[in-house]
Amino acid sequence: MSENTLPDFGSQTAEIALLIQSGEIEQAVRISGELLAACDNELRCLHNERKVINEAAQRFIEAAVLHVHALRLAGASSDAFSCAVGALLTVEVYNAASFVNSSRKLRLYSFAISSVIDCFDRMGDSSDSTDENHRGYILSYLASLLYHYYQETVKENPEDPSLSESYNFLKAIENSGAIQSPKIKLGEKDVDPASPGPLLIDIMGRAAALGIYA
Repeated sequence: MSENTLPDFGSQTAEIALLIQSGEIEQAVRISGELLAACDNELRCLHNERKVINEAAQRFIEAAVLHVHALRLAGASSDAFSCAVGALLTVEVYNAASFVNSSRKLRLYSFAISSVIDCFDRMGDSSDSTDENHRGYILSYLASLLYHYYQETVKENPEDPSLSESYNFLKAIENSGAIQSPKIKLGEKDVDPASPGPLLIDIMGRAAALGIYA
């Protein structure tokens, strides 16, 4: 396999962006999903063949951002949440996180937290203490990771357009106690948010228990 198996990646992302701008959301979801699957396959194959994966990782995350964005516009909150968290874990599993700009991770965490809040709102209040516990941990972990990548994005590019939405959310919850920094407590362990794999797996498990991880 060559290290650039998607030579038309730029034209495909441009097409998806145009579909989103034109309001053709269903088609944008379909095409972005196909592109994400192709990028996932490319990344997996290069990783398994022990080849350079930096550009493939960047394409994968860019495709994930587009697909999650399209899913959110389609009102598919649980799918958007699942895709965002799954994509973030994928780059961790393939040791590709260092090749992905913090701003793209920030965008996916922003999508993940807004999507899961949509899911919780649709579910309504729960009288089950276990469910409420799961919700609290999911929100705390995602907010803490969002805060970490917000800081990293500011360091990389303080003018990045991804910052404003995240700032507004973080500002709104800064006194809630949900944000853990610089380490994030997972059970009895402190997790470095720069290596969030264990947290993402825990989020997936809690979301599955709530019936919102697709």
